[in-house]
Amino acid sequence: MNAYLIELLIGDGSRYSSKNGRYMVWLDQNIRNIKILEKAKAILEKLGLNVFLYSISNNKKRVLVYSKKLFLYFKKVAENPANFFISLSENEKKEFIAGFLDAEGTVTDRVVIYNSNKELLEVIKTFLQNNGVSCNIYRFGKIYGIQIYKKSSILILKKIIRHSVKLSSLSS
Repeated sequence: MNAYLIELLIGDGSRYSSKNGRYMVWLDQNIRNIKILEKAKAILEKLGLNVFLYSISNNKKRVLVYSKKLFLYFKKVAENPANFFISLSENEKKEFIAGFLDAEGTVTDRVVIYNSNKELLEVIKTFLQNNGVSCNIYRFGKIYGIQIYKKSSILILKKIIRHSVKLSSLSS
């Protein structure tokens, strides 16, 4: 399974199984993040799934698939995403972080990736630090964030996390 897609789903995705046996997985994004949805749609289509992209409001769009296999996989990974991350190869970890940044991150003069799962953030922080990225975890109420603010670390991050839509918009 594509690690970028899985993290997008963990970060911003939803799943639902109906009483009549329909398994749905979807991802909603603001219209300003349409490139993220288009990328998710392309990945899902490569998996051979029938993908629906449509508006859910004036400023939100949704990518939706009906897939029991994806539903069950997404459910299993969401139970312990930190262990899932640890099990990934080096390149898959980079893809996962790219999806995490696109789902849960902000890019300004710094990069911050938010999540309530501190254990997941800790294993990602360790991976980033092992790759030369200086970062810290901060608490924002019930949410935590990995913050990368040194320009040199942002440049390293941009080199190793090449598949993030949000990070690619950052000038070098």
